[in-house]
Order: sequence, then structure tokens, then C-alpha cells
Amino acid sequence: MSHGIFKEIERLIEFIPIEVDISGIGELPPNTSIDSKYNFTDIDGIATRLGILDVGSNTISLRDIIKLLNKFLKDSGIEELVENPTRYREIQKNSSGVPLKNLLFDFCLSALAGDTFNAKLFLTHSFHLIGLRRNLVTLLSSIVFEPSIINNDNDVRRLLTLLAMISEPNNIDVYFDINKDGFNIRYDAYLKEIRRISNDSLKVSNTLQISQVKKT
Repeated sequence: MSHGIFKEIERLIEFIPIEVDISGIGELPPNTSIDSKYNFTDIDGIATRLGILDVGSNTISLRDIIKLLNKFLKDSGIEELVENPTRYREIQKNSSGVPLKNLLFDFCLSALAGDTFNAKLFLTHSFHLIGLRRNLVTLLSSIVFEPSIINNDNDVRRLLTLLAMISEPNNIDVYFDINKDGFNIRYDAYLKEIRRISNDSLKVSNTLQISQVKKT
């Protein structure tokens, strides 16, 4: 996903009335959900061009944006998720050698596990240390601190899994539990989500192949 596409998606996030505190953490307004629709004027055709809205549509939801992110994140890298890639590279170069993207990865694993306390901690660090895009932080924080959303919503879990895949450390030994002869619970849950994405992709591929055969 190019930097330009992400900037356009960020503009869409601004149409969702997420309440943000001084730390940059957001929260959905009372009595709303990720499916709540909000008026939106696609003046320069952002949403239509990205394929999220039909021509003439005048409403948008947080789920629409999450699905759009899921569509493009599979081709993205960590530097596309930060405000300033050059600054990110400099900070990483001058750090202790531990990849800063680990913070985002640990956020994703904590969120998938429903550990909202550590998820908030890692997300805040990702915002201030990595320079994770402000609107992305706003979107993530507005959904991950609602346990029912994380546990039951496949679109949200897919988003967190794709972000984890982008930020996964090169060395995963730290997630191996010697006492249990395998990966710890959080990493194992992440692997299950990856398998689910792979299975979904395989189903879509098979459906397309069957469709092509029928046409011929």
C-alpha cells in the first residue's frame, strides 16, 4: 500500500466522530458501534476511487474503513504505517538494536488476547516512539478496548492480524514457552488467526476458479 493511499484512508477516518483524549487514545461515542453510519461527502471521490463506496453514497461507517484497510494492508510495510518514515529509520538506527516495530506487534497480540491494559500501553508507545500514524492510532484504540468487538468481529481480528504480520519480529524465540514446549498462548492465537486468513483466501480462490470454469 502506497503512502498516498494510506493518507486518503486517513482522511476517511476523520469523518468518524471518535472521541480522543490527550494521549491520542480514542473511544467510540456512547450508543454507537463500528457499523454506525455517518454522513460523508466524497467531494474528490476518495471513497469511490478506493472502492469502498458506491457512486452517490453519502454515508460511511468504521467497518467500511476497516474493510478497506484489510484490503490494502497485505501489501504494506511498517514504514507506510508511520507519520515520518525517515524519522522512524533514524530512531531505529540509534536505538538499542531492538526493532521498534515489536511494540506494534505486541499491541496486536495483546489486543487479540483481549488484554486491553497491555494493548493500550503498547499502542501508546507505538504512537510516541514509532510515530504510528495518529488517525490509525485513533481507529485502533476506538475498537480494541471493546472486548466484545475484538472477540466476535472477524473484520477487526483480521485487521489486527494483518498489522501483526507486518510488524512481526525476525526473532520469535521470545514467544516460545519452554515449559509448555510450544509458543505462548498469545502467539499461538495469532497463528490461528493467520490460518483463518489463509483458509478464507483459499476459499475465495477456489470460488473464483469455479466461476471461471462455469463461464468457459
